[in-house]
Amino acid sequence: MAGSGEQELAELEQAPDDPALAQAPSEALALRAAMEVDFRTGLGQWYEGAKLMCTDGEVHNTISGGSFHGLTVQGRNFSGILFTTSPPLPAAPEAGVAPR
Repeated sequence: MAGSGEQELAELEQAPDDPALAQAPSEALALRAAMEVDFRTGLGQWYEGAKLMCTDGEVHNTISGGSFHGLTVQGRNFSGILFTTSPPLPAAPEAGVAPR
């Protein structure tokens, strides 16, 4: 039985700038697809779904000024997402400064 590509992926994580290691997971999956019909079918279905992902355009994120608390999600074209978090606790007054 051919491998899952997990070992190749683990090796790539240790040296992500190595071009040969970057190609190894793809080669492992291609070998398995050549040897196993069910895997080849599943991989083909995954690939067709992956092609539907939108990868064109640019995203620019800028966070500046002030204090930010809680979750930050950066991305593009989000819809139908709800995050519920508690509001941040009020900042403690500085020593020697009278509250207003």
